[in-house]
Amino acid sequence: MKIPRRTVLVSLLGAGAATGGRLARAADKIVAGTLGGQAPLWPFYIAAQKGFFAAENLDVEINFAQSGAAVTQQLTGGSLDVALSVGINDPINAIDKGAGLAIIRIVGNFAPYVLIGKPGLKAITDLKGKTVCIGSASDMTTVYFERMAAATGLKKSDYEVISAGVGAARYAALKAGIADAALVLPPLNFQANKAGFVTIAFAPDYVKDLPFTGMAVQKSWAAAHEPLAKRVLAATDKSIAWFADTAHRDEAIELLVQAAHADKEDAAASYDLLRRTGYFEPSSKVSRAKLQNVINQERQAALVGPSLTVDKLVIPGFTKLSD
Repeated sequence: MKIPRRTVLVSLLGAGAATGGRLARAADKIVAGTLGGQAPLWPFYIAAQKGFFAAENLDVEINFAQSGAAVTQQLTGGSLDVALSVGINDPINAIDKGAGLAIIRIVGNFAPYVLIGKPGLKAITDLKGKTVCIGSASDMTTVYFERMAAATGLKKSDYEVISAGVGAARYAALKAGIADAALVLPPLNFQANKAGFVTIAFAPDYVKDLPFTGMAVQKSWAAAHEPLAKRVLAATDKSIAWFADTAHRDEAIELLVQAAHADKEDAAASYDLLRRTGYFEPSSKVSRAKLQNVINQERQAALVGPSLTVDKLVIPGFTKLSD
């Protein structure tokens, strides 16, 4: 699906419409960033199109990047106020290296990665001697695939890995014959099936303990704009609740078709998959245990140091930690 690099999600006109035509003060501008638009960004399309951002008097501009690292760098550099949805390990790694960032919400409870491959491949074990396309050596696609492979007895020496950024680029590598298999997100897996490629495995069947994406901010920005940050969280909570209500299924599907140029059949399959599996975290409460799981995984991979703790990842007095 094609997504413009920068899209103004909520305009002042939209904010006025959300108040029923009443004269409202100018909406507060938020400059946000995220990865390229696929089904896991559904809540933010909903927040824009159904007026949840506008109801919070927010004018949200979103910038799409080609990797979680790029989004995190822009956030660290101050060109973004909020990273709406980014691979949760990216801000964690940045915080460990001294970046003044914080995670304020879990968005995706797990990575809905689908391992797709060339016709004839039936199982992960068939990838011995093959080439697999992931995102990058340090992102969650690597973590997920390595754990999927290990669970089936494959060692790192049994397969080759190439990196190709976002899911669309990984699918392109598969179509070009550069890779034998690739990890992608819905709805790319459904597109791939229509094109004759096969589904090999669903990542959550192998990895169930790691949150996938989160919302992050600059601590200094959040300290100066705490009410705005809380309103972004409120709009996100309402959007996810709207998505989860099956009464909105048809409208949600049509919304993704229009906002992200998705194929309607693929959008329907994506909706059913994400809702059935409980992909979107419904609450702005952040699980301490889930963040610790990511720290443990990153430490095992030697990507973070021994002194990193969950408390260093959040904003005391702002982030609602649970368990």
